[in-house]
Amino acid sequence: MKKFYYSIILLSIIFVTGCNSGGLSVLSVTGEVTYNGKPVENALISFVPQSSNSRGASGQSESNGTFTLLTQGATKSGAMLGEYKILVSKVVEIDESGNEVKRVFSKGYDPTNTQEEKMFPQKKLLPEKYAKEETTDLMVTVEKKKNHFKLELKD
Repeated sequence: MKKFYYSIILLSIIFVTGCNSGGLSVLSVTGEVTYNGKPVENALISFVPQSSNSRGASGQSESNGTFTLLTQGATKSGAMLGEYKILVSKVVEIDESGNEVKRVFSKGYDPTNTQEEKMFPQKKLLPEKYAKEETTDLMVTVEKKKNHFKLELKD
């Protein structure tokens, strides 16, 4: 009979632990990023938590400027409740002529593709103030509601 009770207790512990291991509790967070009124493609958007008991979240903008955030350790997309400063940056590599370098990486290393090994200077395409926590003026609060944020960057 003792084995039966121990088995029930053990199964209860496993069940309760299993139910709580689904990752962090996050809420869906989406948005749009524009610069001088135009959508920004391939920008990195980072939500920096202003509370020590929260985690940051990040995403990358699509061609129409829309983005969805992800939080490491969460089983679904989104961000934790709380206040965040928002960082937005977009950096590209430029060649000697000032043109953007488009890299195409193959699955394996190709020694004939010098584009993969050569380093190019980087150029920031958005104002620097949005890339630093100390200078960004973008701030939002993720709440238990629809969290869709329009980030309007200007010179």
